[in-house]
Amino acid sequence: MEHTHTHKAYEPKMEHTNKRYEDELSTLSTKLTHMGQIVVAQLESALRSFAEHDIGAARVIIEHDNAVNRMDIELEELCLQLLALHQPAARDLRLIATAMMTATELERLGDRVVNVCEEVTERDADDSIPADDEVLQMGALAVAMVRAGIEAFSKTDRFAVARVMEMDKEFDALYSEAFPRIVTSLAKDPERIARDTKLAFLAKDLNEISEHATNIAEMVMFMLDGKEITHMDMHERRTNKIGA
Repeated sequence: MEHTHTHKAYEPKMEHTNKRYEDELSTLSTKLTHMGQIVVAQLESALRSFAEHDIGAARVIIEHDNAVNRMDIELEELCLQLLALHQPAARDLRLIATAMMTATELERLGDRVVNVCEEVTERDADDSIPADDEVLQMGALAVAMVRAGIEAFSKTDRFAVARVMEMDKEFDALYSEAFPRIVTSLAKDPERIARDTKLAFLAKDLNEISEHATNIAEMVMFMLDGKEITHMDMHERRTNKIGA
C-alpha cells in the first residue's frame, strides 16, 4: 500500500515539473521577443534623432541602453538555469542556445544604436546633415531586417528568415555604392568633411546592424533545422532555397 501511495504522490509532481519547464521556455521566448522589440524601437528613434538632429532624444536613447544590457544578463541567467535544471533534449537545447546567442546579438546591436546617438550628441547645434537617399534606405532596411529577425524567432518562421537574407543582399548593394561615394566626397570637398564623416560613420554602424540581423536569422535556422546557414553551400543560400 505504501508503494502505491508513493507512486500516486509522485505523478502530479512530475506533471508540475514539466508544466514549469514549459512555462520557463515560454517566458524565455517572450522576454527575448520583448528585448528585440525594444531594440528595434530604439534603432528607429536613433535614426530619427540623427535625421532631425534631436540631441535630447539621442541622450534619452543612450540612457535607456542600460535596460537592454540588463535584459541580456537576465536572459543569459534564465538560459543557464534551464540548462542546469532540466537537461533539455535536442530541440529545446537549440531553442535555449539560439535565445542566448540572439540576446548577445541584440545587446551588441544596442551598442551600435548608442554609436548613432553619440554621433548626434557630438554635433554642433548648426551642424545639420541633409538627407542622403541611399543612407536613409539603408537605415530603413536595417530596421526591417532586425524586425524580421525577431519575428523569425518569435514565430519560428523560416519565411521571415528568407526575408532577412533577401534584404541583406539589397543592403549590401546599397552599402557598396554609398560608402565609397561618401569617402570620395570627403577627399574632394573639405567643406563637407564634418557632414560626410558623420554619414560615413552612420553607414558603417548600419552595416554592422545589418550583420547582427543576419546573424539572428542564421541562428533561427539553426534552431529550426539544426543546420547552420554559414555552413551551407553559398549557391544554396543565394538562390534562397531556405524559404522553399
